[in-house]
Amino acid sequence: IYEKNGAAMEWHVDDVIYHPKQIEVVLTIDNTSDCQTMWKPHDRLLSDSPPDATTKIEASIESSKTTISSPSTTKRYKIESTQTTPNSAIILRAGGVEHKVSPLSSGKRTILKMAFVREDANLDSTMVGHVTHHHHRQCSSGAMAKKNTSRMVLKERKKKK
Repeated sequence: IYEKNGAAMEWHVDDVIYHPKQIEVVLTIDNTSDCQTMWKPHDRLLSDSPPDATTKIEASIESSKTTISSPSTTKRYKIESTQTTPNSAIILRAGGVEHKVSPLSSGKRTILKMAFVREDANLDSTMVGHVTHHHHRQCSSGAMAKKNTSRMVLKERKKKK
């Protein structure tokens, strides 16, 4: 839930936790905010020229498209943006497109983020701490549980009673 002034998510690429890569889905439940979801499509590269010393990472949220130069790379991208509406979803492959959410200055944004993983997927051994922190359910083999996770949670709750 984005409800505090300044709530945002900086530029990032979703971590690859499983192989094959998981699919990330952000479902917008409600949105009365002024937040913009922005991304750098790989096919919108403007040039390979290095940015000059005065280049800033800023994107105008008044326009749905703007140009941004990233000092960490020598690539310039055309930025796409949208204000998500209730019952809309953004679907990304982990490790893919760089994206962000602009800072909130009014309203409220409620989302549900989900990750979809193939049953035969293997956990990236370097991501064990990440998975434990975010409560992903996995089998001892490292693949996602093949049974319905919600059923497994219910069974575990019954055992505790």
